Amino acid sequence: MEYRIEDTFDVSADRYWEMFFSEEYNAALWPALDIGWELLAFERTGEGAQTRIHREQRLTPRREVPKFLSKLVSGAITYLEKNDYVAADGAMKTVTIPGFAADRIHTVGTYRVVPLGAQQCKRVWEGVADCKIPLVGGKIEKHLVEEIRESYRRTTAFTRKWLAEHPAG
Repeated sequence: MEYRIEDTFDVSADRYWEMFFSEEYNAALWPALDIGWELLAFERTGEGAQTRIHREQRLTPRREVPKFLSKLVSGAITYLEKNDYVAADGAMKTVTIPGFAADRIHTVGTYRVVPLGAQQCKRVWEGVADCKIPLVGGKIEKHLVEEIRESYRRTTAFTRKWLAEHPAG
């Protein structure tokens, strides 16, 4: 299942990426979303347009497991997110590996930040959720996309507030 999410922010694309990868922003974001966060790897190379960042983080949403998933999941739903950002492309490739049925659930996407002017940008997420579990695969895909959309809605509200409270200095 392919899907797309877009939101605009009153900040330059460079400032957006700087905030997005900052420890301060992430340390505040994940608790606000009620998601456990563990940074596993963070590697930055290059400067300016040559900047590349590889990040791996374990995320654990603190939500009740839906009944139709409870037979596949023991305990909390946890997933590993792998991000590869290339500044010259203004984009980050993301692979998300669930802590259950990882051989049958495939979620990937591209996260881009497009400049709209000196102090505005558009965040664009283009994702694919694919689940190859007989009888429930389509339902799982739909649930994943709904969860991601809701997470982006909440992240957008948090980020706009964060930017208002943390102006560039």
